[in-house]
Amino acid sequence: MTFGSVVRTIAVLMLVSLSGCEAGHSAADAPIVGHSIGTGKPSAEGQYVPPIELTTIRSAEPSLRFDEGDSYGSNTWIRAYERELGIRVKTLWADDSGQYNRKLDLMIASGDIPDFFRVNATQLRQLIESGLIADLSDSYTSSASPKVKKLLEERGGDPFLEVAVDGKLMAIPFMGMLHENAAVLHVRSDWLAKLKLPEPRTMDDVFAISKAFTTMDPDGNGKHDTFGLAVDQNFAMAGGLFNGYHAYRSIWIESGSKLAFGSIQPEMKSALNGLRQLYASGQIDPDFGTKDEAKVAESIAGGKIGMFYGTPFAGSFPLQQAKKRNPGMEWKAFPIPSVDGNKALPQVSPGSGYWVVNKETKHPEAVFRLLDFWVDTFYDNKSDDLYYEFNQTKDDNPAWKMNAIAITKEYKNVDESLRIIEAIETNDRSKLTPEDKGVLQRIEGYRKNGGTNGWMWDYMFSKGGTLSVADYYRRNDLYMRERFTSIPKLAFQRKNAELNKLQSETFMKIVLGLLPVDEFDRFAQRWRSLGGDDLTNEVNDWYAKNKS
Repeated sequence: MTFGSVVRTIAVLMLVSLSGCEAGHSAADAPIVGHSIGTGKPSAEGQYVPPIELTTIRSAEPSLRFDEGDSYGSNTWIRAYERELGIRVKTLWADDSGQYNRKLDLMIASGDIPDFFRVNATQLRQLIESGLIADLSDSYTSSASPKVKKLLEERGGDPFLEVAVDGKLMAIPFMGMLHENAAVLHVRSDWLAKLKLPEPRTMDDVFAISKAFTTMDPDGNGKHDTFGLAVDQNFAMAGGLFNGYHAYRSIWIESGSKLAFGSIQPEMKSALNGLRQLYASGQIDPDFGTKDEAKVAESIAGGKIGMFYGTPFAGSFPLQQAKKRNPGMEWKAFPIPSVDGNKALPQVSPGSGYWVVNKETKHPEAVFRLLDFWVDTFYDNKSDDLYYEFNQTKDDNPAWKMNAIAITKEYKNVDESLRIIEAIETNDRSKLTPEDKGVLQRIEGYRKNGGTNGWMWDYMFSKGGTLSVADYYRRNDLYMRERFTSIPKLAFQRKNAELNKLQSETFMKIVLGLLPVDEFDRFAQRWRSLGGDDLTNEVNDWYAKNKS
């Protein structure tokens, strides 16, 4: 089946939910011979002889450590690409996430882009409209292996519709672990025990616990210096609270037969009022309006906050750092509590980036061979030696982050957690992968020897841990999914940015008490009149063409 037919079938059956490229374009007619990749399995795709070169750029990973002499341009993954695939990946530069986008924007403006690299939605639209990137339809059909296609297609049709323009595949969606990242409520369980409080099941429980964590000196230092709930200046950490009110900030949701913008629905007014009450009673840091998520994470690690909404992987950051500072603290994760008898649905949005290929690249199909190596080596590998070389070293260095291109497997960590729980309960480890064994070893080491190094693995992967909550969401399909998954036009994005600024300013003033709660109604009217109605019409025109 061609990519175009995949898109057409999906559209009928599914509800939609990295300077210069002179180097790297040689060996256009390089023959390909058979080879064996990292797992030792024969691959039909073959190896380029002589090797070809592809340029890229990288967003630097702060947790990654390199051996002496290694870098993003030379490491175990880069050497394996050339050795196993005949692909020399040249990294032009690597920078932190903020500088990455600024430098990439300059490259796009100049038209001087690498062979392949990762972009956001705005950059993708600019590249499409500038005609700078390749149509990957034929490369996908001919060169993407079944396992790569399975991973890209396992979430349904949305990712393809998102990157399809006139039936052409203009990017490879990097979707992240959409559902695994759905928010859970993290609570200081040692404070619950100390204050003899019940675990949170309802929104009333959340408010009662928040008040107690604020007023009853749970850290026992005799000072009024703790807060019940973490909130940041962008309200990202309040998403779970909003969802508990059945409010969905900044996503398009189904409303009858059409789509509606979640931020202007009546439920959002109730959610803002609830957050306002928490702020007015001192249960939220009074300086939250000046603190981004990183600053709030410092307060959590410092033991000053008792609850926050975050992904299941908050056990890694900021909670592992918090545990190291204060080994006596304990946390427990819960599904998002609801304000009424209806279960809360954490919101999930597709797309955390897109892989694109320069239209001048002579071997666009090579990116799919890199992805095949990724899937074989990261997901399907059964060798302990290869795991410690390519995935996670024995000194806990995340070597997998050295890869030049990757896609994600939905529920990968949830499934891993279930295998680990079964192995603990049955003492049968025959189903464990090398990665599973490494995680289980860390959990058992923590439980036997104490300390804090293995705590986060226990918190996330053990029975009742954060990934158990994620599995509960999966088993019960408890998600509110973003339903507008097209790449919006630049004019749409500019208008949306203006409206988002209005939204941010209004929400902040309502929560701080600078505007009455009823100002929300005026905000919703202004949102519509200042271009929101036009956006809604555009979204629904798209929806009518793509819904089942």
